[in-house]
Amino acid sequence: MTTTDLLIRGGTVITMDAQRRVLDDGAVAIKDGRIAAVGPTAEVAAAHPNAAQVIEARGKAILPGLIDGHAHAGHGLVKTMGSGDSDAWSEACRIIYTLASPPAFWRAEARLAAYERLRFGVTTGVSLLGGGDSIGRVDHPAFTDAHAGATEEVGIRSILVLGPTRPPFPRPYVGPDGVERPVSFEQQLETITAGVETWHGKGNVRVATLMPVYREARHDPQKVKEIERQGRLVREAGAKRGAWFHQDGHRNGSIEMADRMFGLMGPDSWHSHCTDLTDADIETLRRTGASVVHNPSAIAAVRGYCPAPKMMEAGITVMIGSDATAPDRSGDMFRHMFQCIRYHQRHFRDERMMTPGKALEMVTVDAAKGLGLADEIGSLEPGKLADVITVDLTAPHMVPANMPVHRVVFFANGHDVRDVVVGGRVLLRDGVAPHLDAQDIAEAARRETEAMLDRAKLRHLAVEDPGWGLTRR
Repeated sequence: MTTTDLLIRGGTVITMDAQRRVLDDGAVAIKDGRIAAVGPTAEVAAAHPNAAQVIEARGKAILPGLIDGHAHAGHGLVKTMGSGDSDAWSEACRIIYTLASPPAFWRAEARLAAYERLRFGVTTGVSLLGGGDSIGRVDHPAFTDAHAGATEEVGIRSILVLGPTRPPFPRPYVGPDGVERPVSFEQQLETITAGVETWHGKGNVRVATLMPVYREARHDPQKVKEIERQGRLVREAGAKRGAWFHQDGHRNGSIEMADRMFGLMGPDSWHSHCTDLTDADIETLRRTGASVVHNPSAIAAVRGYCPAPKMMEAGITVMIGSDATAPDRSGDMFRHMFQCIRYHQRHFRDERMMTPGKALEMVTVDAAKGLGLADEIGSLEPGKLADVITVDLTAPHMVPANMPVHRVVFFANGHDVRDVVVGGRVLLRDGVAPHLDAQDIAEAARRETEAMLDRAKLRHLAVEDPGWGLTRR
């Protein structure tokens, strides 16, 4: 009999398999980085008696690792700036990401963000390299390498999204040598292509390409032609190597436009925010097989409404993204599940909307499907990659001991995660990551933040104004 690498036993297993089985006293056996068996503890333990490692999960829920469908690299060191002024914060991101962030900044931020995800049970996360569709850090491969390499050290799975800035070109960037240069679209495309070739499918890193969302009401024919050309080249740079495609910030007609004018939609693409969509937008998503990432905690979800229930009823795959890190939100997917539920209940004035089961699907099986990874992750089933977490069910806010799915979705938070396994490797054991120096990660983040504030001359945006006594800023 071969030795099992890891046995997680005695917990409440929420499998997220096709039958959505919940096993009161269940176990998961892991061999060679994949799940070997899932079932009642007595049955699985008897079949796998000589495990090299055992995690006793009594009093814990055992779940597939959570998946964050949309977030931003870089934001982890900028999240405290602006005191609620979105315009000031966005402008700070533009300055920092193009002119005041050497590779050491991106390495420190990536370690911090990946460690945060690890602590919160997020085993797969999407990260746009920069502040979105107009301030990507794609002027030189050193920045891609800094982020991807640091994430690999932490050990979680990452989908790194690389895309060009908006026209006009060239754009000024301060490179890794500290010298400011104009960077053309062609130079950005070279960096994007190099990132895909270097990192896609290497270790736990995948790469996706991105194009900015075009939503102008009036169309300059020359500009449209140039955007179509750029979109085709960016799409091809990823598709040739099996990389998927992403866009950030769709709303009110832009989905239909992206397909009709630029041919960007497809079953290998997923698109974020998607607020105030038209019927034509939803039909385009359905027809093309594209997926959506809903960011219920984002400012975009305040300014507009994401019709996630309507899209799901139309057969469109919708996942949840944190849109983290930002001045008012972290990467805690438990928080975003609850926000998603309440967001739609408030919209419809109906507490029956958006069940806890659907919310949990949106950060596990639905997210895996929407990212093209349904055969690999998202549920606890034999043959899938062994991405597994445990969640403490014994803390005061998690008692009494009944209705485990309800408790995990409505009452748990990221700090209730106790153990994290990625590809069979135990990265977090009883809340501790033995392969990481948490103090060093925090100190590097502090040091790079301080240096960035001086380089960018933005220290005034880090002066806190809580708005005492105000009901509105």
